Amino acid sequence: MPDHIFSGKYEVQQEIAQGAMGIVYKALDQKLNRVVALKVVHPHLTSDTSFLQRFLREARAMARLQHDNIVTIYSVEQDQGTQFMVMEYFPGTNLHGRMQPNTGLPVAQALSITHQIAKALSYAHAHGIIHRDVKPANVLVGPNDHVKLTDFGIAAALDEAPLTTAGQLIGTLLYMSPEQAKDAGLDGRSDLYSLGLMLYEMLTGTHPRRGLSNTAVLGMLANEAASPTLSFSSEIPSNVQTLVKDLLRYRPIERVKDAQQLIDRLDTIETGRRSMPRFTQQPNALVDDRTICELPEATPAFGSDSSQRGQPLRPSREKQPGLSGTALAALAFGAITAIAIGVLAWNSFLSPPQPKSSATTTRMSPSSQAENQGSVTAVATVPQSVSPPPQVVQLLRQLQQSVANKDFRTVDRISIMSEGRRSWLEDLFRNFKTIDTSVGPINDTMTEVTAFLSIDKLLLPDDSPFSLDPSFQRIPITIPREGDGWGKIRW
Repeated sequence: MPDHIFSGKYEVQQEIAQGAMGIVYKALDQKLNRVVALKVVHPHLTSDTSFLQRFLREARAMARLQHDNIVTIYSVEQDQGTQFMVMEYFPGTNLHGRMQPNTGLPVAQALSITHQIAKALSYAHAHGIIHRDVKPANVLVGPNDHVKLTDFGIAAALDEAPLTTAGQLIGTLLYMSPEQAKDAGLDGRSDLYSLGLMLYEMLTGTHPRRGLSNTAVLGMLANEAASPTLSFSSEIPSNVQTLVKDLLRYRPIERVKDAQQLIDRLDTIETGRRSMPRFTQQPNALVDDRTICELPEATPAFGSDSSQRGQPLRPSREKQPGLSGTALAALAFGAITAIAIGVLAWNSFLSPPQPKSSATTTRMSPSSQAENQGSVTAVATVPQSVSPPPQVVQLLRQLQQSVANKDFRTVDRISIMSEGRRSWLEDLFRNFKTIDTSVGPINDTMTEVTAFLSIDKLLLPDDSPFSLDPSFQRIPITIPREGDGWGKIRW
């Protein structure tokens, strides 16, 4: 239907897809000069007055949903008796087209897609809307795997309309929950069951119901004992397998209870798969952090590209024009010196700190913090030394409490962090429920105060402890003297 114009302003450019409810076109809104998607209702449904009433009711409910992972509904209109919906145009393909039979998606990609769908469902369920037709054909995947869920609430109108074609019935049955097949009362857990089937399909490239007759599928949905056996590759982590099984429990009360709980569990899995390598011993990364802390003037700044966050600094390979032989020799000497300094810094970081005759060593322990809001307890003193300045103690106490309370705004206000450290801290706050910290020992010199921030205990959202690498329990921090006062914490 190219060149056709609906309502005198929507110029059809091409057909995008066809579904049980209608045909989707890409069109140009000539008045607003923007590209939109038009979902034009099939004629046989347009003639059903009761369906149109339900369709309009559901469309109005959908229009209330404004979320980054949900296709936005602009309006519902008609042109000479033809009902159509004007929606956000989202460039991409549906998930069904990306999943080839017997070929699963990479685990990380499958989890990312599931996470975005879960956020869309959590938002919709909080607004009292159940999707009822979560399936790959209703999931659009755009650039950078950005996901949007479409057709919210349309299934509610179709549920009450006669199912006149096998295509409509099969499309519903493949991803239908048992309670929906029984026409029982539905809540958000029905959508989560459908999402569990999709996640299984993304991970394995197979569907437990594909190839079965409608009668066999209905029998499977009606009988708990007939639930399909799930089979996973050994490459799929056990916690991911467990999550799929929990989503596909036959009884809703035994499933993941809601979309937010699903998001929390996915975050925990992602913590182990992606974020947690930052907590393992990585000498290069630690050297970079220490160099940034102690020698900021000699450390190149991280780029603004978020893909560089948390990555070790790498020397530039770009050729510098106009360098003489003398300059090259100087650069070579400087590089060798920098490497030597880095090795010395790394060795000094790994070795225990030695008390200095002119310094005071103080430790702020978790227990003292609990008893007196982070009071300072001296654990080692050197004769003829003085206590750290009160301003420094207050700064360190603020840092300790802010990290423990996951107060990123305060940490950012009182400290100067590298981009890698900032990204790591954001991950730490996002992925852990409880963070126990301590600060010490504190070494006061004529030009600066140095100390270590220790992460003593981490608890995941399910209250299970996370085993932290010992190398990460000593994060070097520095507070430089600035005139008569003290500067911000550097780490």
